Amino acid sequence: MLLLLIDIFAFALIALVAGNNLSACSGAIISGRVVGRRIGIAIAALGYIIGLFAQGYMLKSGFSLLAPLGPGLPVLIALGTSIIIFAAAHLMRVPQSLSITLTMAILGSDIAYGEHFNAGYMAFVIEFWIAAATISLLAAFVSMEVMPNMLFRKRIWSSLAGIRAALVAASFFAAFTLGANTIGLVAATMGNVLYADALAVAAIIIGCFALGAGELKRVGQEIIPLRYANALVSQASSIILVEVATLFGIPLSNTQTFTAGVYGVGLSYRNRLMRVKPAATILSTWILTAAASFLLGYAIAYFSL
Repeated sequence: MLLLLIDIFAFALIALVAGNNLSACSGAIISGRVVGRRIGIAIAALGYIIGLFAQGYMLKSGFSLLAPLGPGLPVLIALGTSIIIFAAAHLMRVPQSLSITLTMAILGSDIAYGEHFNAGYMAFVIEFWIAAATISLLAAFVSMEVMPNMLFRKRIWSSLAGIRAALVAASFFAAFTLGANTIGLVAATMGNVLYADALAVAAIIIGCFALGAGELKRVGQEIIPLRYANALVSQASSIILVEVATLFGIPLSNTQTFTAGVYGVGLSYRNRLMRVKPAATILSTWILTAAASFLLGYAIAYFSL
């Protein structure tokens, strides 16, 4: 019964994550009108699925360090806590990081149950989150200082066509890395591999086509209207960082790195103001949900003893 509940909770969480992270994958190509809305969503869904099957197994090592005893009551509590947090983020139309939410919830439930966990690994993961967001912001800022002059010096229209094609590819690979890392982390909590894969694919499709509208608007339209070169830079920095994290089994959502890249791009426009309120909302939500996930996971586990 416990394993069945874990599978059900994981299914719901994957659906929420797939919808919530559409903005970080296909928001730029949809808001920039490179492709239509349905095609953009389909590109993200395909990337999620292929990434999960190609590299999702790499997050099992990270999961084993977060939950050394494997799927059990602490993991069920962490999944339930993450569903609550993600449902609230979905209602607020704020892109949320599952890496932060699930990791902190597992940590809270582990401590409540007195389970041993790798404290050094946890400290390294938190440091990696901060470093990745900082690197993404700085890389996007520096790239936008150099890239436009290199691209548009000659043959502007062919350059634009190339950027549009590259941006579609970048959106796919952003979804690929998220499917491998974030969705791969959730899938690692499930039992039977074939059964888990089927549930994950169904959840991805439902989440993409039913749950991502608000988050697409928040990142793609309300923060800064992404166009071609700047969108490509934001995606590229996110893809590289999340892929590196995946190779080392470190949970890292591209919501963090992509949003940081968006603001790095925005800072490169010295005579253009970005909208501060959406950024403040996203940043404060990440900080608060990290604390809330830990405390809620700990509280539920403690009172279930």
